[in-house]
Amino acid sequence: MLERYPSLYSYDIFPKVVPVGREVTVTVRVLDPHLMGELPYTVSLYAINGGGEAMVKDLPRTLLPAPQQGFTVTVTLPSEQEYQLHINYENKTRPRAALPFYAVEDDLLCRTPLVGDLHAHTFFSDGQQGPAFIAAEYRKNGYDFLSVTDHRRRAPSLMAIETFEELELPFKLYPGEEVHPHGIRTHIVNFASDNSANEYALAAKAQEEWRNTDPTPEWEAEMARIKETLTDLPDGVSADEVASAMIVCRIIREGGGLAILAHPHWVYPLRSVPDQTTRYFFEKGIFDALELIGGMRWYENHPQVALYHHLTAEGIRIPVVGSSDEHGVLPHDHPAKTVAYFTEERTLVFAKENSREEIIGAIKDLYSTAVLKYAEQYPQVCGGSYRLYQYAQFLLLNYFPLRDELYAAEGRLMLDYAAGVPGAKEKLLRTVQSHAYFEEKYFCR
Repeated sequence: MLERYPSLYSYDIFPKVVPVGREVTVTVRVLDPHLMGELPYTVSLYAINGGGEAMVKDLPRTLLPAPQQGFTVTVTLPSEQEYQLHINYENKTRPRAALPFYAVEDDLLCRTPLVGDLHAHTFFSDGQQGPAFIAAEYRKNGYDFLSVTDHRRRAPSLMAIETFEELELPFKLYPGEEVHPHGIRTHIVNFASDNSANEYALAAKAQEEWRNTDPTPEWEAEMARIKETLTDLPDGVSADEVASAMIVCRIIREGGGLAILAHPHWVYPLRSVPDQTTRYFFEKGIFDALELIGGMRWYENHPQVALYHHLTAEGIRIPVVGSSDEHGVLPHDHPAKTVAYFTEERTLVFAKENSREEIIGAIKDLYSTAVLKYAEQYPQVCGGSYRLYQYAQFLLLNYFPLRDELYAAEGRLMLDYAAGVPGAKEKLLRTVQSHAYFEEKYFCR
């Protein structure tokens, strides 16, 4: 889980996200019963880009009814940015508090920040746990959605979906698979498509034969046909890799899915995708999105981010996701047994709802970013606009740590439900219902 910003322990400010240019009432509730009491204090309003000058000093406020401690203020915020309410106690009898909240334009206000992983494995390929188990662990660690994407097989993702389908949980599971056909180095994530590219490309269909890459006659014929059309490829760009990507991405899109270029800078022992090929893929619009952060070592992730910035500076449009490429959700023995490494990379997407169509649409429309958080380090927002970066950073500090605590309880009960524990279904549904208030409390829409 993400760590709470210090002020979140002493004060609860809500809503945390409000509209630009509309009058809103903001509540500050004191969580420490001995903090405020009858002490005199003032409340001032600041903008984070305001150069240190208060927008309003000593804001009028209405006290909350006893036994609550705190107040409400009414403000109208002129532009999209972070704002803060500063509480200053007379004679410094208590520490000064700076309580942040954020104003956004309508195009962001109508969107919910969703945390997801679009690339994860189970023991039905080379992972270490089963589909339902990892799904529950993801919810326990603060995720809104997951796509299981085992190598060369789509069926395990359907197992995860079927386990929890009858509950209609707010945590959503989407179908998926990782595709890398016979003789092809480029790995492609199929997110949420109704079609399986592996089914088309691979002759071996049984689950236990997932390592078998023998191609189908249809695949070989289509590869030959596409390669004949690739007469002007740049130097160093393989016709096989391009043809394969074109076929796979077409199949994914025909089924309503998102075609993602996975970890191009994965070193095994050479890069999975040469830079000139990555450039060609996005210049030609072959892929829908880049797995900007992809569950790799720092010397693979960081050059990948640098290449992204280099290409986008040239005007190449590249939607991004962040995914763990998870192969196990339990803590590792090294370097720290408490670390769950699959949480180090995630997608933060601002979508109008948690559905396949809205998530894919938001990513394609550049309303997503990738978040990297190595063990015991602070989160890093990678990719996307500066506007999204600032908003994402605010949420990582002030919103997600609180929400993660609720999701942890749901994830534990999902584990019990999947394991058949008596009464777990009823407890899980009650818990989910008790958390339904959360988004409405913190977003003023």
